[in-house]
Amino acid sequence: MAWVLIVASLLLLLWLASLTLCKFLHAPTSPLLTTAGGGLFSQFQERNILLVVAHPDDESMFFSPTISYLTSRGHNLHILCLSIGDADGKGNVRKEELYQACAILKVPLQQVKTLDHPDLQVLVQ
Repeated sequence: MAWVLIVASLLLLLWLASLTLCKFLHAPTSPLLTTAGGGLFSQFQERNILLVVAHPDDESMFFSPTISYLTSRGHNLHILCLSIGDADGKGNVRKEELYQACAILKVPLQQVKTLDHPDLQVLVQ
């Protein structure tokens, strides 16, 4: 039972961190937005950004506020998913769900890639 609380706490922490990052980036005096200091995310310049996730649904569970913010600002977001999530035999379904979620989050499908290399899979015995 304790592991459920730990996992729930970690998920909540990741979600709050994602929201905080969006709020920090949205602040008008944010050092990440200033062009004079060569900020990371300039208000006036489109950037190419790569988001790497472990498996389908991570982009929705952990990063949807960040993805929405970046796409709304006109940045080119690319998503790389390192697995199709086939542990339960539903890898193709989860891969399609990833593409549907990215379409809703306004990430072009040609900018979403999945890997399904056997060396990246966890073997459960």
